[in-house]
Amino acid sequence: AQGIFLNYKFCAEQNNERMPFGVAQIGKSYRNEIAPRGGLVRQREFTQAEIEFFVKPGDKRFDKFASVKHLTIPMLSSKVQLEGKPVFTKGLGEAVADGTIANETLGYFIG
Repeated sequence: AQGIFLNYKFCAEQNNERMPFGVAQIGKSYRNEIAPRGGLVRQREFTQAEIEFFVKPGDKRFDKFASVKHLTIPMLSSKVQLEGKPVFTKGLGEAVADGTIANETLGYFIG
């Protein structure tokens, strides 16, 4: 992720400073692990992908949200969990409108 943030200015310029925009990267990652027997340290290698999506802090509307706002999904909001109620279904448009989902950008990626 650090590479995306370090290159933010370049990526924004490549997008003609238009918001919102996304940047994706893929690469190798390494993790040291202790073997279960004998205490040997081994290194695991795996491929990892990541997307960072940048929006204006004060304006998180997203044009493509209209294509998913009609979808209904199972939800379990924190309020419902605290009340001990079961999972319920709600449309993404309604969930964004009532604040269950914070904004259209998040709603789009959930859909």
